[in-house]
Amino acid sequence: MRLACLLFTLAAVSAAAQDLAVRTGVLLKTSVAGHALVLNDVFLNGAGPFRMLIDTGNSSSIVRPQIARRLNLKPAYSVDQASIAGARRVPVAILDEVHAGSVLDRSVEAIIGDVFQSGVDGVLGQSWLVRHDYLLDYRNRRIGLDGPPPASGIRVPLRSDDGRPVVVALIEGSPRELVVDSGASALVLYEKPALDGGLTTQLEANGGAARAQACTVHLSLSGARERLLNAVRIDLHGLGPGLLPASAYASVFVSNREGFVEFSR
Repeated sequence: MRLACLLFTLAAVSAAAQDLAVRTGVLLKTSVAGHALVLNDVFLNGAGPFRMLIDTGNSSSIVRPQIARRLNLKPAYSVDQASIAGARRVPVAILDEVHAGSVLDRSVEAIIGDVFQSGVDGVLGQSWLVRHDYLLDYRNRRIGLDGPPPASGIRVPLRSDDGRPVVVALIEGSPRELVVDSGASALVLYEKPALDGGLTTQLEANGGAARAQACTVHLSLSGARERLLNAVRIDLHGLGPGLLPASAYASVFVSNREGFVEFSR
């Protein structure tokens, strides 16, 4: 009887520990490269550590060609990559393992290509992120995986655009779909520049660069108070919704399981 009680107690403790792990998730420290968060200790196919930039606006992940050679990655197929610089065909490989902290994911798609951000070995995009609920905590420079949302924030319904998180916001009072993009440094609107002009700026992305018109716009999420954001207008079509920079908020929580995004300031 004592053995049965002991086993029951151990089972109860084990179940409680598992429940706590589910509720608390995994927190990973990051560094900051410009406006983006970078995981410094990522292991790919057992090799590393590598520095991987987190990009919620990228449907796939990316590894630089030299890292692909080091890992002996071979292209499995190719896809058309659309960017502000146009469309191009790029090779895609499958990473057997992506290991970050105690989190291990298998069979992760990754484009073999260059990354415009210097000092990183690649990008972890939606081919990795979409498997998790995740927290981008800019204030504390960390990423949370599969934990609870913040205690308070602005909650907005989530929909997916090629795996990327999309929300609806009011821009100058009109509803617009925007991709929540941790790789963007400003709000990006795919529309004709304003006739009254504005400063011309260079907009950079992994696929190349293009000229855009700098401006500011008023944005509101889910009825919250308007705020003024730096933005760019670029006259391009076929790239989907505009881009909402995740770094404009103290934290962003994306729940792929329950279908919402929560923004905290």
